[in-house]
Amino acid sequence: MTPGITGRIARTAAARPWVTIGIWLIALAGAIYAAGGLGDALTQDERMLVETEAQVADDLDTALRGDLDADTVETIVVEADTARFGDADFTGALAALATQVGAVEGVASVSVPTAEAPFPVSEDGTTALVSVSVEPDEDGAVAEALMAATEAAQTDGFTLRNIGPVTGEAAFDALAEESLLVGEAIGIGVALVILVIVFGALVAAGIPLLVAIVSIIMAVGATAIVGQAFELSFFVVNMITMMGLALGIDYSLIMVQRFREELAHGRTVRDAVTVAGSTANRAVLFSGVTVVISLVGLLIVPSTIMRSLGAGAIIVAIMSVISALTLLPAVLQLLGHRVNKGRVPTAHPGREPRAWRAMANAVIRRPAAWAVAGVALLGVLAAPAASMRLTFPGIESLPEDNSIRLATETIVEDFGQGQASTLVAIENAGGARAAIEALADRIEGDEAFAETAVSWNGETAFIDTRDVHDSADPAAERAIERLRTEVVPAALAGTDAVAHVGGDQADSVDFSDMIRSMAPWVLLIVLGSSFVLLLGAFRSIVVPALAIALNLLSTGAAFGLLVAVFQWGWGAELLGFPQVDGIAPWIPLFLFAVLFGLSMDYHVFLLSRIKERYDVTGDTKEAVAFGLSRTGSLITGAALIMVAVFSGFAIGDLAEFAQMGFGLAAAVIIDATIVRSILVPSLMTLLGRANWYLPSWLAWLPEVRIEGGHPAMTDADDDADRKEPALA
Repeated sequence: MTPGITGRIARTAAARPWVTIGIWLIALAGAIYAAGGLGDALTQDERMLVETEAQVADDLDTALRGDLDADTVETIVVEADTARFGDADFTGALAALATQVGAVEGVASVSVPTAEAPFPVSEDGTTALVSVSVEPDEDGAVAEALMAATEAAQTDGFTLRNIGPVTGEAAFDALAEESLLVGEAIGIGVALVILVIVFGALVAAGIPLLVAIVSIIMAVGATAIVGQAFELSFFVVNMITMMGLALGIDYSLIMVQRFREELAHGRTVRDAVTVAGSTANRAVLFSGVTVVISLVGLLIVPSTIMRSLGAGAIIVAIMSVISALTLLPAVLQLLGHRVNKGRVPTAHPGREPRAWRAMANAVIRRPAAWAVAGVALLGVLAAPAASMRLTFPGIESLPEDNSIRLATETIVEDFGQGQASTLVAIENAGGARAAIEALADRIEGDEAFAETAVSWNGETAFIDTRDVHDSADPAAERAIERLRTEVVPAALAGTDAVAHVGGDQADSVDFSDMIRSMAPWVLLIVLGSSFVLLLGAFRSIVVPALAIALNLLSTGAAFGLLVAVFQWGWGAELLGFPQVDGIAPWIPLFLFAVLFGLSMDYHVFLLSRIKERYDVTGDTKEAVAFGLSRTGSLITGAALIMVAVFSGFAIGDLAEFAQMGFGLAAAVIIDATIVRSILVPSLMTLLGRANWYLPSWLAWLPEVRIEGGHPAMTDADDDADRKEPALA
């Protein structure tokens, strides 16, 4: 048997390892240079790419009452410990603040309360709001300078806090960057420990981390280029780092372990590289294709954040595969037997793990009992998912000492202002003035709204009102639905006026509705493509059907845990997570696509070894035991690494990141333990030869081996290896 395409790629890369590494160094230099323009390529603008009711209202507001280039109003909350408005100390603090902030380049004007115009000052006189008009801030420079000026104006007895779209965006960026750094530090540190345990050798453990870091750098550079043509959210960087660490380590782990096995079996370095390239790297290539196709489903969702997350994950998955197929063989060729340096005395790369063989035998002896227990457990874990509510986390999800949260709570408590606003834009309203005034009164009388006002621009009327409830409160969502389905239609019945309800909460409702409408299409793409790929790879309709059913079960279990922890609050305080009123609308669809791709990774690695053994012995039980024993430690190790990476991103202060990281970590550990270690072997044992059933009308399918037998080595190859200098 001659080497397949991945084996030939590995052999070519290893034939001139320094040339291969030199090409990669040039590519890395180009990626680092390109990454310098990443800031200009990313945006915080998270919007839907289809027209929604909220978007129509906002567009009318912008066209008739606003200007995209107009100044933005920021607020500085000034709280006194003991002083009262009108006291000399309070007046001096306001004057000093106005002087500091007014000197900032980009600040157009500063408005402070005075004795003649004391609004806005709280009733007890301890809090005042300073309004700052700032010019458009594209690079964040004005926001940073404004926050620095506010900090410089701090004085004893007073607390100053910034709040507004400009400084809020900067603060959110800082939280995201902090989450990124924490996630990287935890992920890399824990991953290295786990790799040492899995490989039993320090040198081998460091190689996957090297490949992952290279993949991340290349992906960031590629993203900076793609971002010049397509609108990408800044979330893409977090996605690249998280998925790059997970996939880069995962893919190279498989290759390194197979290489060490072949060396232990007496093969030469060049032959070991080729065999590992023909077997393990073929599985890596197939798994990478599966991950990419699963993530393609996210690209059809008309949302900048969903497309950005999908694009980032796809780019880094491609880079991880290319690194494993080309860079890794060159590195292994240079290391040779030194890959086992720093070995733990009890470790032996060629020995079959006895614990996993015992586990496999235990499952195979009682497959029905294990299968029933596994399915029942997943069903129990998935049950809470039925009560999942989609909503963006509100201000209460931030830490209690967060400046944005404290400033918002002060404004709400001391000034009665809502955390968000709602807008009703009414076209062709000229003949319905009385009805519109009555509508405004009706809205003002609703307990969910306050400070309602009507303004006109020609034939278009605008009703502005403040939301009383927190954005994540179910009452806020019900209020928008009530406006759209009951209040507004009833008030304007019999008139020619056409109303559009917009604002922050309305936009959130529209986003959730869009996600629900796109979910069936994403499921069709992910499930359909996965079925076709596995059908072609294993020439069986049972294998892909079983894989899809099990992946759906494990994903459902992850959703259930997500709801139980975040929405119900079970163990949230213990784990350090915020309890919120729902799950961010983009999380479930994103998790489904990513988890399906990652689950297929493990499924392919396990099934490829099972199929390899079955083709030799024809014994399903022996093949299952062999496959699980040979991949159990790798799959578990890879899963633990992914859990560490994802958990690192889950412990930050942003609720959406916490939900994403926890959901991914939970699903991966469920998949690697209950599904791959129990359900797959037990169900395959029960099915026996039926696992490989292929209808006669599909016999035309080509036979594709993901991991096959060892490629034959030529005499010339052996001679070439004998001429290599000793590296061990």
